Amino acid sequence: MLDSGMINKIHKAREYAAEPGRIHFNRLEVEFDGKNGSHNVGFNEGHWHCDCDYFRHHSTCSHTMAMERVLGVMAPAEAEAISITV
Repeated sequence: MLDSGMINKIHKAREYAAEPGRIHFNRLEVEFDGKNGSHNVGFNEGHWHCDCDYFRHHSTCSHTMAMERVLGVMAPAEAEAISITV
C-alpha cells in the first residue's frame, strides 16, 4: 500500500517529467556497442565526445548522433546545434 508521501512523490515526478526543460545535463557517459566494437560516448562541459576515429576528425559521429535521437528533447544543447536530419 502506498502512503500519502509516496503518492505525492509520484505526482511530483509526473509533473517534472512533463517539463523536461527543468533538467540540464552536466555530464553523461555511456558505452555504445557499435557494429565494429564498443565506444565510449559522453557529454561533458557542453560538448559531445566519442573515442571512435571518425569523431576525432569531424567532431561528430554516428554514435553521438544516435545518442541525440535516443535522448530526443532531452539531448544536451550542443546536440541540438549539430543535429542533422537524414
